[in-house]
Amino acid sequence: MQGVLDNKNFVVSTPTASGKTLVAMLTSLNYLYNGGKVIYLSPLRALAHEKFIEFKKLETLSKSNSEKIKVLISTGDFQSNSEYLKYADLLVLTNEKFDSLLRHNVDWLNQIKLFIIDEIHLIGDPYRGATLEMIIANILNWDRDIQILSLSATINNIEEISTWLNADYVDSNWRPIPLIEGIYNYGQIEFNNGDISPIKISKSGIPVDLAIDALRHNAQSIIFTETRRRAASIAKLIEKTASKFLNPDDLSNLNKLSEDLFSIGNNTELDKNLSRMIKNGVAFHHAGLTSYQREIIEKGFRERHIKIISATPTLAAGVNLPAQRVIISNYLRYDIKQGQMIPLSVMEYKQMCGRAGRPQFDSKGESILIASSDNEKDALLDNYINAQPENLRSSLVEFNSICNHVLGSITSNRGLSKDQLFQLFDKTLFSIQSDNQILSDNVDHSLAYLLEEDLIREGKDKYMPTSFGRQISRLYLNPITGVYFRNSILNAKRNKNYLIGLLYTVVSSADFGMSFSTRKKDFYRIDNFLSEYNDDFFEPIIIANYSSNYQFLRSFRSLDLLNCWISEWDDDKILKNLDIQPGDLYRVVENAKWLIHAISKIAELFQKNFLLPQIYELDIRLSYGIKKELIELIRLKQIGRIRARALYNAGYKNLNILNNISVTRLSQVPQIGKSIAQNIKEQLKDLELN
Repeated sequence: MQGVLDNKNFVVSTPTASGKTLVAMLTSLNYLYNGGKVIYLSPLRALAHEKFIEFKKLETLSKSNSEKIKVLISTGDFQSNSEYLKYADLLVLTNEKFDSLLRHNVDWLNQIKLFIIDEIHLIGDPYRGATLEMIIANILNWDRDIQILSLSATINNIEEISTWLNADYVDSNWRPIPLIEGIYNYGQIEFNNGDISPIKISKSGIPVDLAIDALRHNAQSIIFTETRRRAASIAKLIEKTASKFLNPDDLSNLNKLSEDLFSIGNNTELDKNLSRMIKNGVAFHHAGLTSYQREIIEKGFRERHIKIISATPTLAAGVNLPAQRVIISNYLRYDIKQGQMIPLSVMEYKQMCGRAGRPQFDSKGESILIASSDNEKDALLDNYINAQPENLRSSLVEFNSICNHVLGSITSNRGLSKDQLFQLFDKTLFSIQSDNQILSDNVDHSLAYLLEEDLIREGKDKYMPTSFGRQISRLYLNPITGVYFRNSILNAKRNKNYLIGLLYTVVSSADFGMSFSTRKKDFYRIDNFLSEYNDDFFEPIIIANYSSNYQFLRSFRSLDLLNCWISEWDDDKILKNLDIQPGDLYRVVENAKWLIHAISKIAELFQKNFLLPQIYELDIRLSYGIKKELIELIRLKQIGRIRARALYNAGYKNLNILNNISVTRLSQVPQIGKSIAQNIKEQLKDLELN
């Protein structure tokens, strides 16, 4: 702790479970006691919630003025300044949430004394890294004393990173649980400590055999797979064998977990399969699951009742979920940007290995790669086990990203001169690792675009955001998306239905963030879709050429999904017909709602008020997954899409009709019952009073 408690910037690079959170807590208390604010930045929502639970324990302690420490969390709502956050002493935030607070110019940011940056190695992530890099650049550019504590499991070029942060560093390989790394080949595991472990082979596949082998020794396993489908199929292969190793306590708790999942879920096919697997002590885990599904699985695994999880690599970068044995079933993974399988990076491999070994339970952790030949075994040994992780590199390279952060910086700082802008970008990792001319050209290119699209203007001595630019920045939109939304809205004509047009504008934007490849069977749906809705687009799709329209094909399944959702298709029907996972469904809807809200603000700004009723209607229908006719009924509390449809089909199509019928008649409607009926009548009385 020497140095860390002396207000020095520090980079701590040590393995998982080696005490980084303890260092963060002690450093926080050093400030909290005297009334200083602390920000804990996390790259992922799941990690943020995990750390929030840990830091919440500090609320039992008091500051020097005898007031209790207050800990809060915020991971979304980017378009809000979240005024309530100013009352917190310690804030757990996602990187994006903090960036949005910068853009809203919240005044309490000058009270922050300590920034704790978790998983700083993700600065190299092509999707999230640029935001974190610019946050750090802004902090380094502030003219006041602020301590930065950066945490990571693996940093190869730690000296370079520490120089950038003006920080001291701790770089250690010490683990509370020793890790041995091995390669399976020809019926046995050869570990790097010289141990050899023979494996009983079955027809279920090597990853299954390795997990069952661990289970024979009462050890839990995580199997990392290359795809979601593979994760589910491996779990299915394991469950019958795994169930033989469960004791009565396991069975009792697993039955409870299974029931909890099924009661909370929507009884989809996936819910049924996952619920059955959990009963047998097995589960799969990937980004396509809903938050409640992942929480139940993680809870069962932490309590040691779920014995084996098969997961995609997202779990390695997510929550802290250790197991004695980590099995990497394939050193290849699917890369969305490249559209093909590529080898895992050494960094990704080390992150997976970091999950091996449970403190207080295991004397060692094991990570295992799988080879199919001696040559492949040698290659895996050289390229992974004996290899060093890649250097962290700046991800602030793409025009979209730089342009976004140039606008964000101008907005956050209430205007910047060109020199000030270059001074800020000179604080980035990009400026250390790249030619200054490249940085200068990228910033100049961004400024030119922002000026041309009226997102900024040149003032007397600095660039200032226009009202449009300020709105885009505070809505947390990429400028490319903001311009696309503005141009679409400006093309709108009165007395025309743009419901589908609004949905397409959302799903085809740069900020939507989710796309699904077009399948052969989708083309029939596309033909029917365009024949019915093509007039409802802001700019109709040229039907004869849609097969060469990459933007449309990339966006169609999301568009189709949202249209099915607001047409009241049930979850299972959507999942089966569109071949997606529940988590995908809810993320698509969530992203669409955020972007529809953004469109409403841009429509207001450009006085396209005739669009607002359609936008507001769409917002409600997206929120509940309903047709237009249910909007009035959905105003009632405890009345979701299913109960609203039941009321409507029973003839109770509006609130006036409901007000004129008895509780007895109302309670006879399917899905309603007496207590809900009484609640409805009470709400109607309140509405009459208002």
